[in-house]
Amino acid sequence: MRYGDSEHFWRRATGVFAILSLALLVAAIIAREPPNFSSMPVVAVIRDGEQRPVWAVRLARAAHQIAADSLHAQSVPTGRVYQLWLSTPDGLSLHQLGLLPQSGRRRIAVSPRDARLLIGMGELVVTLEPLGGSPGRAPSGPTVFRGTLENSG
Repeated sequence: MRYGDSEHFWRRATGVFAILSLALLVAAIIAREPPNFSSMPVVAVIRDGEQRPVWAVRLARAAHQIAADSLHAQSVPTGRVYQLWLSTPDGLSLHQLGLLPQSGRRRIAVSPRDARLLIGMGELVVTLEPLGGSPGRAPSGPTVFRGTLENSG
């Protein structure tokens, strides 16, 4: 190997190592412990038609996540799921949040905008949707459960 070839090799190797180091640094900065939802406030309780609590929704605002805890197991028709939506006070649009668990807890990532809206006024709406959720940006199925955001009092 000639001297020029060796120098070229080490320059490329140094560049690759610098990129890998930067990637590892970014990964370490991004990696966070998942939020402890048991210490997070409940922002809404979703109730059935007889006012029995079905899900409690907790918000980890800094992590842009919510947790939906099933309080009363709900059966769902075959081929269908329950989908959670945020209705703001203007009532003009629903923001799609995610699919709800039939039992247990489900973590759901939300946008920073929706995280801010969840500490304000409004309502959570649950619709019955096809597997995988609504095919569009709006509900395709009927509203089956509702819950008022705690700050809507």
